[in-house]
Amino acid sequence: MNAQQIVQNCVLKNQSTLVEEMMQANLISFEYLDSFIDDVLEWWLVDSWLAERLKQQGEVVIEEYGCYWWGRSTSGQAIYLDSVIQSICEE
Repeated sequence: MNAQQIVQNCVLKNQSTLVEEMMQANLISFEYLDSFIDDVLEWWLVDSWLAERLKQQGEVVIEEYGCYWWGRSTSGQAIYLDSVIQSICEE
């Protein structure tokens, strides 16, 4: 798969507002709220395949309620251009 296909098939929906509200309501485990959380600019719902690869790349991934949310540390460009997505494609 190329980067655009990964994004099209595995990145499901922007859920920044939802995840931030869940954090404020203490519905997300504190294990995820570490020093990297300040680097997150957007939260994206992703499938389990991509979540596992993002974790292997050292990305912030919240796994709760049967969902996987990726804490994207970039913004303002197409997701398929992110270096982490490019690295996953190279594997």
